[in-house]
Amino acid sequence: MCNDSWTSKDKALHFGVCLVLAIINPIVAVLAAIGKEIWDMSKPNNHFCAKDLVADAVGIALGTIIFSLWWW
Repeated sequence: MCNDSWTSKDKALHFGVCLVLAIINPIVAVLAAIGKEIWDMSKPNNHFCAKDLVADAVGIALGTIIFSLWWW
């Protein structure tokens, strides 16, 4: 379970990294976001966090819009 806030530094990092990755390549951003959560589940004292995926998705969505405007 995610105990941190929606406005935590961690959520901002998830958003920012996925935004940048999606501007470069949206598919890579999606794979990185999912991979990060799978990685987190495999580590002791860590967990899957749906809030992280929401922050990732928002970053990916905005990054994909920017990618589309830039490359098309």
